[in-house]
Amino acid sequence: MSSRHGTGDLNGISFSSNYIKPIKKNLSYLITIGGSTHQGKNELIYNLNGKDIDGSILYTTSGIQLGFGLDYNLIKIKKHKFNVRLIPFIRYQSTSIPDVSTILYPPITELPLPVIYFEQFRPSETIAAGLESNLIYNLTLFNTVSLNLIASFQFDTNGDTLRGLGIGLVKTFN
Repeated sequence: MSSRHGTGDLNGISFSSNYIKPIKKNLSYLITIGGSTHQGKNELIYNLNGKDIDGSILYTTSGIQLGFGLDYNLIKIKKHKFNVRLIPFIRYQSTSIPDVSTILYPPITELPLPVIYFEQFRPSETIAAGLESNLIYNLTLFNTVSLNLIASFQFDTNGDTLRGLGIGLVKTFN
């Protein structure tokens, strides 16, 4: 699934694997394990002795989560289904994004290249509780194989939000 993290400035991917068990006609519970990784950069190109140097600051935020939730079938027409899911979860996350990054350029430092320093005020590793919601269109391709189109939104107690659009392949076991 293609997803965006935070304010939308971190592009990345997310993935999940689900176990779904019917409770009633249109209601199922599900257990899900998934994760995501998002990356970005602050570009910094400078010239040193006539050569362009890429000193860009690269950063990554990645996490893994475990959830237990409900799947409700809104509409079912022949091979087509529309479902909605609500999934409370616990998420472990690690980030390399500093709280503050400062670049001091040669006129200030009197050095021939930029000097970068970072400040970190918050933990780089966190555990948070959150809620994920999904809107899913499901098309049955064969008797036990179907295709999902998924729109997802989640937030957690760490203040992070993730939004995503994706495709899923579903195999049903009887």
